[in-house]
Amino acid sequence: MINDYQTYNSKILKITPEGSDSKTFTLSMPYKDFAFEPGQYVMVSLPGFGESPISLTSYFNEKRFFELTIRRVGSLTSAVHELKKGDTLGIRGPYGNSFPLGIAKGKNILIVAGGIAIEPVRPIILDAVNNPKKYKKVYIFYGCRDESALIYEKEYPQWRKVCDLSLALDNPATKKYTKGMVTTLFDVKDIPSDAIAYVCGPPIMYKFVLEKMLEKGFNPENIYISLERHMDCAQGVCQHCAIGTKYVCKDGPVFSYAELKDFKTWLSPI
Repeated sequence: MINDYQTYNSKILKITPEGSDSKTFTLSMPYKDFAFEPGQYVMVSLPGFGESPISLTSYFNEKRFFELTIRRVGSLTSAVHELKKGDTLGIRGPYGNSFPLGIAKGKNILIVAGGIAIEPVRPIILDAVNNPKKYKKVYIFYGCRDESALIYEKEYPQWRKVCDLSLALDNPATKKYTKGMVTTLFDVKDIPSDAIAYVCGPPIMYKFVLEKMLEKGFNPENIYISLERHMDCAQGVCQHCAIGTKYVCKDGPVFSYAELKDFKTWLSPI
């Protein structure tokens, strides 16, 4: 039986730079039978620097390793960025619930992500790439500040073999990309309103993306959102991540819009 509070060591097998300030760490499995579902996260730690929740970003059916994409934003993540191949990271988890993929089999999917929030939905994209006949059609709307902020750029040709990938940049350097926020893509691309939607980004993005989706006729019960909040324990004990009667760390981080629409605080900045 796995102790939910126990930290295990994972060896760094590979480090891949992503964008201007992120890296993808390929890691050994922290313990036997380690497994996760898309949308879940682990608590990552380094002695002397603390612990932080990080989304699992690899293909969830991969049994040899797992991946975490980590942006340099504070003391812990800066220390992690200094690590080398062969070093270890403390891992506990996985925690939380996941994006429900079973309901999307044979149906259209829309993935909407902003900035580094492409990370939690990457496992869904990799599932589509590895199982090209599993879903009817997969649409990806991805918005970023500029070219330097794009994550997983080397994978886009592979994604495009199966998925319809649309990119929007606030300040593009060329006409290669749609100029504007990710919501701009709803005005230039027709998406079937019966699609199952998986959305991840900053709270301000949710407000405008949801407005667009509801205008287009999406069912609130078919819109799934991954929330980010300050999470210390991952067990609903510290209560830092409470939204109404729910805890993001254990009741989420994935919620349907139907669950959230009566709570106002979830759209507030973190």
